[in-house]
Amino acid sequence: MHYSSKVLVVVATCLGIASAFNPGPKIHRPGSDKVMQVNKRQLPAEPTDVLSITTSSGVNITYKEPGNEGICETTPGVKSYAGFVNLAPDVHSFFWWFESRRDPVNDPITLWLNGGPGSDSLIGLFQELGPCNISEDLVTQINPYAWNNVSNMLFLSQPLGVGFSYGGKAPGSMSIFGSYLNAQEAPPDGRYPVINATAIDTTDLAAVAAWEVIQGFLSGLPQLAPNLKSKTFNLATESYGGHYGPAFFNYFYNQNQLIANGSAKGVQLDFNSLTIINGIIDEYIQAPYYPEFAVNNTYGIKAYNQSIYDYTQIALNAPVFGCLTQIESCYYANQSALVGQGVCTEAANECRDNVESPYYAFGGRGVYDIRHPYEDPTPPDYIIPFLNQASVQDALGVDTNYTSFSNTDIYYAFQQTGDFVYPNFLEDLEHILNSGVRVSLIYGDADYICNWFGGEAVSLAVNYTHTAEFRRAGYIPMTVDGVEYGETREFGNFSFTRVYEAGHEVPYYQPIASLQLFNRTIFGFDTATGTQKVSANLITNGTAQATHTESFVPLPSTSSASPSASATSAPKIPIIPRNKWARYEKKARLVKDASN
Repeated sequence: MHYSSKVLVVVATCLGIASAFNPGPKIHRPGSDKVMQVNKRQLPAEPTDVLSITTSSGVNITYKEPGNEGICETTPGVKSYAGFVNLAPDVHSFFWWFESRRDPVNDPITLWLNGGPGSDSLIGLFQELGPCNISEDLVTQINPYAWNNVSNMLFLSQPLGVGFSYGGKAPGSMSIFGSYLNAQEAPPDGRYPVINATAIDTTDLAAVAAWEVIQGFLSGLPQLAPNLKSKTFNLATESYGGHYGPAFFNYFYNQNQLIANGSAKGVQLDFNSLTIINGIIDEYIQAPYYPEFAVNNTYGIKAYNQSIYDYTQIALNAPVFGCLTQIESCYYANQSALVGQGVCTEAANECRDNVESPYYAFGGRGVYDIRHPYEDPTPPDYIIPFLNQASVQDALGVDTNYTSFSNTDIYYAFQQTGDFVYPNFLEDLEHILNSGVRVSLIYGDADYICNWFGGEAVSLAVNYTHTAEFRRAGYIPMTVDGVEYGETREFGNFSFTRVYEAGHEVPYYQPIASLQLFNRTIFGFDTATGTQKVSANLITNGTAQATHTESFVPLPSTSSASPSASATSAPKIPIIPRNKWARYEKKARLVKDASN
């Protein structure tokens, strides 16, 4: 997830992330008056029966098979592995691999990443598209619309410090802000990952680290999955994955080319597709759509009044210290230097605090679903208490406490480099499209924080070989078995889909549509209908605008959440210098043209 700083503090407070837990958190079961008492945190026991392999490249992987112990994927004959890729004494990256339920030998490999920065991919696993979800009784149950219905799936907790991934680990506790406190700072109540958050504090750095982990894991697949033949690779991501997706995929692709031509060693892959769900890709393009979505969305909701809207416009467009002007300054800055990072951080703060965040302060509406109240009970959160059960920790082969969906140290490390407003992610997306890789942008139309207005603007601003043809394409219904779930614009290998009645985590809200969107993307069928193979000249002939609207949704006096059919829960490589002013002029021109 992509979090505002305000949201992170609220989340930390709501989850009870404090230096002491006495006697332990109480979990309210949505939709009922029941309260579950969760045991006080303690030092987890050392896991038993952990298996270990050394790969052909010398990487150590420790793992267990959770499905054998009734955890998550319990479909007969479908294997799963959870554990650590141990690249070095201070690099232990947690993974969870699930075989395809259909054809694990020939189906492709898909890497799923949540965003943040610092958010765990186990969010996507348990709340959205993984093989299982968590019930209110803290047990897993099968998700019939899991994406491993059609693909082998790898969920990676990255960078180090996210989820169970760690550099070191030690007894300690967590502060009210979600940061680790050692035993000298506060009485220990558990064992936690210990990291240097500033070691990986940009998306580009995270891409380098993730590639090493993935290569380490892939080198072990001949031992873990000896019958797997496919080398087809897909990357799917969400939210801050609008940064991760383009940058990671582009870096991975370039490294794969080095392997292909013999310049580097590793497992060569066939790069197939990139899927981004409700992604923040380019803040310069997307920031203007925060206030627009707040008051002119397709649900008839006006989250704040004209005075607040006028304030956001001043903050957005002020000629010296406005959001857009400061992003332009970031383009000029040397983003590998402290001064340049400071300039970019100031830009990000202005955009978030004064353009994005008035909605949180005055709207009373959900961050990830504008139809819901700010204290949104959906998706319900059972992940943390589930993963802190001793039986689950042992089944996963872990001995650290699971503290939060998102590591706040990592979030603020990225924030302090200004990574949020760096300009290269749109360019990365352009390079990917020009390489012939399929790109699918999917946006739930009720999400505020990465809303579809901004996502559509990005799709129209992308400058690649077929920009003109993509803009000429129109919207047609996106359907599954005759049911319309959204609207799609598509040309060739590029598509943008707006999904109706879906918040930030689209697979949670629309599991049937999401599975088919993914299936069509990775197997080369048209996004809207799934009835045509994608060709170079495939085009959707429809309306120029996505015009579907829904009735006004009043805020409920009381709220409850219930599981959907798919889930029970559910947020340095120096950048090469470029002519940043030309980049800004190009963006401004494209956004203006796309709006006409």
